Amino acid sequence: MIFVTGGTGLVGCHLLVELAKKQQPIRALKRKTSNTKAVEDFFTQKNASQFYQFIHWIDGDLLDVTELPELLKGIETIYHTAAFVSFDERQQEQILQTNINGTEALVNETIDSQVKEFFFIGSIASMDDINPATKKIDERSGWNNSLTHSSYAISKFRAEMDVWRASQEGIKIIIINPGVIIGSLDGKRESERLFYQDSFINKYSPSGGTGFIDIRDVITILLTLVEQKTYNQKFILVAENKSYKDVLNLVAVKNNIKLKSISNSSLKLIKGLSIINRIFGGQYMSKANYYSLTSFVEYDNSKIKNLLDYDFISINDAIDYHYSHYQKQISTK
Repeated sequence: MIFVTGGTGLVGCHLLVELAKKQQPIRALKRKTSNTKAVEDFFTQKNASQFYQFIHWIDGDLLDVTELPELLKGIETIYHTAAFVSFDERQQEQILQTNINGTEALVNETIDSQVKEFFFIGSIASMDDINPATKKIDERSGWNNSLTHSSYAISKFRAEMDVWRASQEGIKIIIINPGVIIGSLDGKRESERLFYQDSFINKYSPSGGTGFIDIRDVITILLTLVEQKTYNQKFILVAENKSYKDVLNLVAVKNNIKLKSISNSSLKLIKGLSIINRIFGGQYMSKANYYSLTSFVEYDNSKIKNLLDYDFISINDAIDYHYSHYQKQISTK
């Protein structure tokens, strides 16, 4: 049986559709407060309603280690997609607990329950060192403790280290490290803020850039790696390295918004003022946040392209597809 964490999230929901099509029983973990209606609706949108029956939802919490033996009873394969994605340092405790402690507990029980396979959705945020030959970050890039990192980056790095620990105990693992995922679901996800008309981030562009990828590519590649049993390796999943300005402008044009640039000096001023704002419980722009917005780090996707002879969906096409889907979702609300 397959076990999926984070099944109500963007990655988890897309993954469940494709796994269910294989008509294998799936145990999907959710919190008691999570609503599965969006997942069921998404199956309908994908003309996959007949496969929804293969999902058995179960309430639970990875941080409750007393529940885990029962949750993993009879499980052979785990897809760990659950994560708390946030760059708001006010949520540091929840980020670290969910992403680090939750993964550690799941890995421990995976070993104890003799689960055979563990597939992990990591992040490019967990890699630092640039290859001097290519001037890009690749799968050999390590973690540089001398740099300032966000709590999210720290949590994904430490979670990944726990997954590698599982491989040392004989568990077959695959780690994928996607870039910024472009995707749509029900019009309510944090990742869909990219498409909001009234969002500040869609009106002002910082100077930096990073790697981007369509959610459809993430799922297709992961399942292909699993099918080919490409175990005990990690893979950077980035379709294109693009500036924030280029990506945001693709959305701005659709929203009839004229994108404005925000200078590094202006961001530095905002960062300084946010320190005062933090005293009163407001959002804070950390040094790590400032660095990510003002630097353009490129990622090397040649390993996965060469292995699978894979052609990624262009970011332009990704924006077109998911913007259209997002608009359909909000028009029906």
